[in-house]
Amino acid sequence: MLFSSGYAAKVATLCTLGRKIPNLVILSDKFNHPSMIEGIRNSKSAKLIFEHDSMTDLEAKLASIPVSQPKIIAFESVYSIYGSIAPIDRICDLAKQYGALTLVNEVHGVGIYGRRGGGITDHLDWSSPESTQLGVVPRVDIIVGSLAKAFGNIGGYVVGSAKFVNILRSFALEFKFTTTLPPHVIAGATAAVELLKCDSSQRIAHQHAVRKTKLLLRDLDIPVISGPSHIVPVHIGNAELANAITDKLLVEDGIYIQAINYPAVAVGGERLRITPTPLHTDESIERLGSLLTAIWKELKVPTLSECVKGSEGQDRDRWESIKQIWTDEQLMTKTSD
Repeated sequence: MLFSSGYAAKVATLCTLGRKIPNLVILSDKFNHPSMIEGIRNSKSAKLIFEHDSMTDLEAKLASIPVSQPKIIAFESVYSIYGSIAPIDRICDLAKQYGALTLVNEVHGVGIYGRRGGGITDHLDWSSPESTQLGVVPRVDIIVGSLAKAFGNIGGYVVGSAKFVNILRSFALEFKFTTTLPPHVIAGATAAVELLKCDSSQRIAHQHAVRKTKLLLRDLDIPVISGPSHIVPVHIGNAELANAITDKLLVEDGIYIQAINYPAVAVGGERLRITPTPLHTDESIERLGSLLTAIWKELKVPTLSECVKGSEGQDRDRWESIKQIWTDEQLMTKTSD
């Protein structure tokens, strides 16, 4: 089903499920997107929030719910502020064990990951086709995505069983009582989907740019937070300082980078979110590195070395060597089947 935006698609899905499934419990990852939080809140369903990507906490909360009570696990494939990737196969295992449905938000994964650009679910089946008998994609009950982000357009969509889609079409207020997307927008989005589905060269170029950016910044002692996705979060720890850095880059150098402050992150977790594209060249990446190095010295921003020195225990994990979900072998692939 097509919606006017990914936000509307997620709110509509969660609200409708809550209204139509009696005694539903929604288990939500702590770092879920505000659109999912809004949908859960408006659904009026009971909710349990589990620690981010913690399968131990998720299982404990699933075990606390009666087996016969309906339940849905709502999570994201890529967490856009943190750069982390959900352990989707393990979530699906727990869902099967405890009789829960699964809903994954693939907004930041579609077009960028997978043999055909289907997202993290598609990518996991490409990376480890022998990991499960069915694969990951068929085990996820509901997938919500976006026609913005990688597809460069506007709109959102929901994928699920025929029965589920029919329920959504019949009862989702966000679908029934709003304007649909115009034909020229749908035509553009369709062309983008078809392009990325049959040609992986843009995805591969994107990943090369991401790798180069992460490795260069870490070599320059810029505190890139470790993560396997294309998101490049840089820790700042102060809202005024984060805004000062982005303002300086935009006004003086014509470079736009987002400052992520409260309430998107907790106070003290302020960061920059750098998003390389396939069109960023080696020269542009190196220029960014030089500019950030100068700004770090001028504004006395904490370096990677200082962040590592000041961390301990689990907090030190964020500064570990960067792991990549794309393998070297996959990056040699020129086109998808």
